[in-house]
Amino acid sequence: MKTSQWTAISAAVIAVSTLVTPRSFAQPRTTSTIPSAPKGDISAYPSVVQTGTKPTLTWNILYPSNLSGTNPPVLVNPPGTLIPNTTIYATVQIVGNGITACSTVRDPLTHYVDVRLSLNGGTYSQIFYGTPSEVVPSKQLYIKRMTANQTLDFGGRYVIDGVYTPFYTSLSSNLQVVSLVDGATIPTTFPLYQSSNLKSYLRPYLNSTGTVKIGPLSVLVLMELGNTNRNATCFDLQDVVLLVTFSTGHPNNGHGNNLDGVDSSNPGQGHGGPNGMVDPSGGVDDERRLR
Repeated sequence: MKTSQWTAISAAVIAVSTLVTPRSFAQPRTTSTIPSAPKGDISAYPSVVQTGTKPTLTWNILYPSNLSGTNPPVLVNPPGTLIPNTTIYATVQIVGNGITACSTVRDPLTHYVDVRLSLNGGTYSQIFYGTPSEVVPSKQLYIKRMTANQTLDFGGRYVIDGVYTPFYTSLSSNLQVVSLVDGATIPTTFPLYQSSNLKSYLRPYLNSTGTVKIGPLSVLVLMELGNTNRNATCFDLQDVVLLVTFSTGHPNNGHGNNLDGVDSSNPGQGHGGPNGMVDPSGGVDDERRLR
């Protein structure tokens, strides 16, 4: 009796099925920091064998990309500009915020923070405005399909005594806004991970030696909005913490996020999008995948 190719390799396929995935997807830090499962394929030779004969099995494994290796799919241009070299989706979430300034009269729990981003050098658009109590880390504030060589920059400021503070961005050379990949060290002048001022929302993203601990296709964006003196202990780059994750397929959350990054059916504080933004493409369906 002869056995077909698929019968011959079925057991092997089961054994390595965890290597076969339809696409590589960078899970947000809220779910896991474990790297995405690799893709793979398996073949048998000869393709038709007699019962009892053992075919030769061959498989290839394509390990997922990562941003800290060579030829990453997304380049971090210091201090914080993100530049993909392929078509890819970017998802932005806020991890936490709390202004720490070198003044005892300021209450970090009451300051409203204005967080914005700029796509491809355009106008900075607001993706979050609120106090620490209004942060929802699991919420996807922005989803965008980016093409090669487009840029993504971030900026922030806060309100004190009814007035906005200066607006700092990831284009500035003063390290007020930085983007870090897995394994990077936070560029403070003191070991932040050993400081009593380390924020609880940032702690899970650091390992025991203080380096960044996130997924292989994720970026941690840190902002210092309360101080400009890098030698001060309150220059700790944790006034705002964002998590940016990249994926080759649309990271749909089931609520109809459109390609402009504004969610028409999962609004924030208002109608049509985060913080009441009007969705400019509310009739555009995003239920599609990259080919």
